[in-house]
Amino acid sequence: MSAPEPLLSPLKIVLVEDDAAIRQHLRDIMESQLGHTVVGEAATGTDMLRKVLALEPDVVVFDIHLPHIDGLSALRQIYQERVVAAVAITADRDASLLQRALEEHVLAFLVKPIDSHQLGAAIRVAWARFSELRELKDENASLKQTLQNRKVIERAKGVLMKRHRWSEADAFRRLQRGATNRRVPMIDLAQEILNGKEVVL
Repeated sequence: MSAPEPLLSPLKIVLVEDDAAIRQHLRDIMESQLGHTVVGEAATGTDMLRKVLALEPDVVVFDIHLPHIDGLSALRQIYQERVVAAVAITADRDASLLQRALEEHVLAFLVKPIDSHQLGAAIRVAWARFSELRELKDENASLKQTLQNRKVIERAKGVLMKRHRWSEADAFRRLQRGATNRRVPMIDLAQEILNGKEVVL
C-alpha cells in the first residue's frame, strides 16, 4: 500500500497523546509519510493548552481522553485565545462524544486504531475546513468594515450638503475629488469632516 501524497505545503502540528508508543507512531506517520512537521508534543490536557498557545501550530491532533483536562475542554480554552485546526482522536465509538467534539469546533474526528491514510485525510480535511472558515471570517470582517465606511461617508456627505447647500451628487463628487487630490482614502477625509475639521473641497 503506497503512502498518501504529502500536502503541497507541510503543516506545523502539535501532537497530543498520553500513550508514548502511540504518540511516537503518529509522529512517524506525520513526518515520514505525510511530510508535516511536529513542532511539539504533549501528554496531558494542561500541556496541550500550554504547547498550542506557545507554538501556534497550523493543526492540533489530540486524543480526547487526556489526564488533568480532557482534550475537548483544553481545546475550548485554547479557542478563547486563538483558533486552530483541530483533529480529535478517540478509542470510543460514542455518538454523544462525537456530538460534543462537533460543538467544540473539532474539524475532523478519528477512531483508533489509526492508519496513515486516515490520518492524512483527517489533517487535510481539518486544514481545508479551517482555511475556508478563516476566509469567510475575513470576508465578513471586510464586509462589515465596508458597510461601516459607507455609513461614515454618507454622514460626511450630509454634513457637506447642509454646510454648503450642495446637492447629494455634488457633495459626493467633491468628497471623492478631495480624497484623490490629498491622496488619502475617502473614509479618512469623511472622518475629518465629521470630526469638525474645516476641509476645503
